[in-house]
Amino acid sequence: MSLQSILPLRALGFIGKLLIAMALSSGVHELLYQIPDLSWIWEALLILLIFANFKNLPFAWHIRILNAFRFVLSIQRSKLSPTPAQLFQPIITASHSPLTEIDFNLHKSNSTYFSDLDIARSHLICTLFSSGIEKARYNKSKGIIGGGNDTFGVKVGAVSCSFKREVRPYQKYEMWTRVLSWDRKWLYLVTHFVHNDSVRPKTYTLYPLQNNGRKGNTGKPLNDKDDAIFASALSQCVFKKGRLTIPPEVMLQASGLLPPKPMPRDMTPLMAECMTPGTRELNSQLPNAPFQAAETLEAVGEVMREAASKLHLHNAKAPVDEKPAETPKSAAQQKRDDDVTWEKIEAERRKGMELAILLAGLDRLKQEFTADAEALGRHNDLL
Repeated sequence: MSLQSILPLRALGFIGKLLIAMALSSGVHELLYQIPDLSWIWEALLILLIFANFKNLPFAWHIRILNAFRFVLSIQRSKLSPTPAQLFQPIITASHSPLTEIDFNLHKSNSTYFSDLDIARSHLICTLFSSGIEKARYNKSKGIIGGGNDTFGVKVGAVSCSFKREVRPYQKYEMWTRVLSWDRKWLYLVTHFVHNDSVRPKTYTLYPLQNNGRKGNTGKPLNDKDDAIFASALSQCVFKKGRLTIPPEVMLQASGLLPPKPMPRDMTPLMAECMTPGTRELNSQLPNAPFQAAETLEAVGEVMREAASKLHLHNAKAPVDEKPAETPKSAAQQKRDDDVTWEKIEAERRKGMELAILLAGLDRLKQEFTADAEALGRHNDLL
């Protein structure tokens, strides 16, 4: 077909479409004016999406951490002070998995567990160690920890997580976090991600009012408590005041979480023998001396921490903010506290160290860094 025959056909088609559009234009305009403005639907969907994923919005992590920090304040604490009987009990923190935490497999991404662990650890430490943290924040002349006016904090040395079952989008779960063990430097915490309402503790000991209206397990029957666990994590933490490392046992004593340590013999001659002339004068400043000497003289620090236990250091009077009056303990609670001894605490600590030592051994992984070896190549991430 020649070009001359094609051009008229195209012109006729264009003219026909133009005539149809002109004929319908008035009717179409009237129809469009009758359709309501639906832009509010998109705005509502956007707001709904933001609230449904608030957990992962910018600065939401900081808000969640501050929510945990408030339990350090005396006015936010429980009216019952933690006791040695509660040292290994968990704090339960509820959460869920929003859409922004879902990966390609349509379940909670493995990487998001670690930000949840930050929150769970903060709730436990700020609740269990609240009185010790309050004492540690005082300056050198008033505090029991030492370290001058440097900032007190808790640092994370290592975290390991084992994944058992998937968490589906927007599924609720609980994080059960408790003290597992400790050594001369590190405090080890274990966190279990548990199916919501699948298991319940026998009772809430630090917040007894939460026992009111408690219901039984509402989830499906479980053949084993392991069926309720989504994942388990182990965290290695250290107490710091500036550059000063505070032994966990010192913080436990300061928080009233350890019973008196049995002393087989008088430690005073041994303390005098171990002290140098420069540190001997600290003996007159007890109970401050054990904490100030622990960083530079580990041997002396160990002896003095034992002496601190004998002196009931955690009961030393320090200038602290007024706290609401404590609720009197029931007879059962008092009996439970009286039954806890140093030997029982130490046995539980040694039991936990059998698992904690596995995480401590990960520090040797740095020896496997092949910095001077050949490499496959280099890729760049998109962001």
